[in-house]
Order: sequence, then C-alpha cells, then structure tokens
Amino acid sequence: MNIVAGTNFLSPELRQAVRKNLSKFALNFWLRCAAHEYRLAASGNCELLVYNKLMPWDHAAGWLLYQEAGGFSAHFDGSSYKPFHTTGGLICASDQDSWQAAKNCLFGPV
Repeated sequence: MNIVAGTNFLSPELRQAVRKNLSKFALNFWLRCAAHEYRLAASGNCELLVYNKLMPWDHAAGWLLYQEAGGFSAHFDGSSYKPFHTTGGLICASDQDSWQAAKNCLFGPV
C-alpha cells in the first residue's frame, strides 16, 4: 500500500508513532502539495492519504474529488470531515475497512 503522510504537522508524540509505523507500508512519500496528492489517490496511484493540518484551500476540493471517486475519508477519531474543520487530522482510504486498518497500523504499536 502506497501512502502519502505529511508527518511534520502531527504532535510530537503522534509524529514519533506514525514515523515508526510507516515502514509497514510499501511506499511513503509526501509531495507537499495536497492537490497533486488527492489527484494521485483519486486516480488509484496511491491508496492512503494522511494529513493533520486541514486548511480548506488545501483539502476541501481534493477531499470532494476523492469522495466522488469512491474513496472514504474521516478524521483520526472517525468523525466526518467538513471543509471548516482545520484540526482533527484526516485519513483518506479506498473504503471504511481500509481506513480502519490504516488507522490501526499507523497509530498502533510498532
């Protein structure tokens, strides 16, 4: 599974856990451009997106594109994303089961 994970905006504790768990994924990259990352995910070239800083100009349109392409997205706590949410993190995966598996893998023990 290929993952885009922008870890620099995570809290220090969460960043440490996520960075240790990234080795469980096939490929981790971060283009530092959410528009391109959402495009990659919506076209099937990336299976997982993980963000923490959620400015609407970076995520609202890409999130909608990803949803329309059939993807599933939710905050780290499982609540639904809204364009006016700027915190709470966001995981985008192909479906809800993949979202849960990714969350467990990223935030679980090493």
